[in-house]
Amino acid sequence: MMHNFGLGTWFCLLFLSPLLGIRLKPCELAGQLYILDVPKEELAKWLCIADFESRFNTHVVGQSNADGSKDYGLFQISDRYWCAPPSNTSYYAFNGCNVNCNELLIDDITAAVRCAQLIRKQQGWTAWSVFPQFCNGTLVDPDECFQNDQSDRSQSNSTEIPDNATGSTTETSMEENTTIVAKEME
Repeated sequence: MMHNFGLGTWFCLLFLSPLLGIRLKPCELAGQLYILDVPKEELAKWLCIADFESRFNTHVVGQSNADGSKDYGLFQISDRYWCAPPSNTSYYAFNGCNVNCNELLIDDITAAVRCAQLIRKQQGWTAWSVFPQFCNGTLVDPDECFQNDQSDRSQSNSTEIPDNATGSTTETSMEENTTIVAKEME
């Protein structure tokens, strides 16, 4: 009997874990945002919002808000105004980004970034409640994520960036073809 339980647990972990999303490192997110044409001067703000809203997790669905709505993904985007909820709701969902909320929970962050950019364009940075208190001051400079000596691509250029979510430090290095590698420092 115990053997079957273990096998069932492995089966669930093997097939359901890809559905759980990923936790990005700050420089991984900076690299993905940059590849998606987010201006470098905005990266620190987006990293701060992702840190305080979801702790860099792609799969987070927030607890129900007072009106029953929920917030989805890296940037905690509301299903009341910006995405179509996965089930019927007691409120009207505007779906301003014309996207299903579940698309904001996948590892490919393109839909989440495009929707977040639309929200910022229409409502400004303060559309995120964390912005005034945590993201409107001196922020970690994400340029450190992109430091690389272009004249010698064989050398790795490492940088340490603090992770606001855990208080730990992340060592990052950027290699050829903008592949970003990050590992947790002990």
